[in-house]
Amino acid sequence: MATLAVAVAYVMVGDRTPRPRSADALAFQRLDGSTTDLASFCGQAVLLTVWATWCWSCREEMPALARFHRGLKGRPPAVIALSVDRDGAEVVEPLLDQLDVKDLPVYLDPTGASVGQLSISGLPTTILFGPDGSERGRWFGVRAWDEKLMMDEIAALLAGAPQGRAR
Repeated sequence: MATLAVAVAYVMVGDRTPRPRSADALAFQRLDGSTTDLASFCGQAVLLTVWATWCWSCREEMPALARFHRGLKGRPPAVIALSVDRDGAEVVEPLLDQLDVKDLPVYLDPTGASVGQLSISGLPTTILFGPDGSERGRWFGVRAWDEKLMMDEIAALLAGAPQGRAR
């Protein structure tokens, strides 16, 4: 009797497909409950990571994203870590404390509207928007945001340099 084995792999790649920024109307909350939206970052490059506390890959990525943000020292891009947890700050803040992530700009989308508006198919997903609002890059899965290779890739995408094949 013959046995057929099929292996399926989930590959995490960077997607460089140009997309218009259709998410300007995306509204979300700050941890203090006040509201803001993506349009308030108009004219700025934005690195937006959509994540959740129940996502183990997201938990792994948060400290590196915080180090990346800290290393920017106010330079572009603006970093937004957007949690889609339904329970909002009640579950997000304790996890941030547990991970010792103190200075990462974390926002809340308890309705999960961002998932549909941004065509998110898995967590974490990170999208780089240029200052003109166009989507410059999209990454699925965990990234080492604080490593030089990632920082250089983001800088090149913001500068408009052509990129090779997605990794």
